[in-house]
Amino acid sequence: MLPVTESTLVVRTDFADPDAWDRVRKAVAYPPGGDLVSAAFTFVDDPRYAGLSPVSALELVPRRPAHQMVALADTVTMATPDRPLLVVDLIDDPGQVFRSAPEVLWHVASSLFVAKGYFHEYVRSVGDDGVYRCGGLDGQIKVLAAIASLKGVPFDADDYAGLSRRR
Repeated sequence: MLPVTESTLVVRTDFADPDAWDRVRKAVAYPPGGDLVSAAFTFVDDPRYAGLSPVSALELVPRRPAHQMVALADTVTMATPDRPLLVVDLIDDPGQVFRSAPEVLWHVASSLFVAKGYFHEYVRSVGDDGVYRCGGLDGQIKVLAAIASLKGVPFDADDYAGLSRRR
């Protein structure tokens, strides 16, 4: 079984490059947007899960999973410069997948868990490269501006744009 947690799992399935895994974890745990964004993740770094496929992941979650998704850091994730994670649907259409940029995984996890979004909406929202990026920099800024407005805190899009370009 995969660990049962109150947070969304990010499971390492490729163990060839420890530095790549470190970059994935940092991009997921510390996305641009700082205190505006939040989602709880548990990083699973266990060689028992080497080569874990989406179908195998489904077999390792409880019958009624606490979360709608699990993210796999697979061979493609580790070998691609922008580290797109393979996101696996556990609820709507179990086994359905799409890739997400790690810096916007918080958006996917939060929307699916808190806002009760639908997995297929993300599948349809991937870019031409097959990766969900929350509408690119402009889309990410719009989401962060909306969150800041809801929280009643100031938001400077120029600060965010500069931070994103430095990553």
